[in-house]
Amino acid sequence: MMPTRTLPTRALLACGIVAGPAYVTVALAQALTRDGFDLARHRFTALTAGDLGWIHKSDMLLVGLLTVLFAVGAARVLQTGRGAVWGPRLLGLFGVAYVIGGALTADPVAGFPPGAASEMVQTTWQGAAQNASRGASTLLLVATSVVVAWHFAAIGRRGQAWFYGLYGAAVPFVFAALIAVDSAVGNYPYALAVVFLVTPWIWVTILAAHLYRRVSAQQSADAPGRGAVAARSARDVTP
Repeated sequence: MMPTRTLPTRALLACGIVAGPAYVTVALAQALTRDGFDLARHRFTALTAGDLGWIHKSDMLLVGLLTVLFAVGAARVLQTGRGAVWGPRLLGLFGVAYVIGGALTADPVAGFPPGAASEMVQTTWQGAAQNASRGASTLLLVATSVVVAWHFAAIGRRGQAWFYGLYGAAVPFVFAALIAVDSAVGNYPYALAVVFLVTPWIWVTILAAHLYRRVSAQQSADAPGRGAVAARSARDVTP
């Protein structure tokens, strides 16, 4: 049974649709325009350092809050069945990890912010905590993808189960590729950095869009004279 608070639920799910594009757009704009930042050498969290660090910190805080709101909406839609509880919870914790990361400032790295030399680089508690939060966010989204895939498999949606579980299966290979390339050439291509930034948010956006369409189809099914067509849409909706 779908949630009765359809419009608020749709608004919550819409938060998940806009979170990823907003985060990626702002992060890439910062990465490409801030002096000293090198996609092949620096993590995106380094953008929280320096005079303009507040921009990326605000971006992380915003996307974290939007993801937590999306998780609330996802909990309303999934409601029962395998993974219905822990899928949204893990997704919400993923958002919380971004909020924590956005509340902290990264340590300077060699060359960024401008003027930071390698001998000046040192680890602070804020930098260590931010790195931990980003690592936790990756693990949390992997766990979310596994639980969400389990949910769809349990209700007979095998195609969707494979699709949503793909992220969790792919992450170890992406990490291995980054480590291999970094070991071979000392850094990794811009393309890999962008892929690592974009991929998790593609997953979140597609899940949010799927659940949004699912709720919209159910709302149409409840409207007089439109039940049969919308019911078919609700059954056939795909990611």
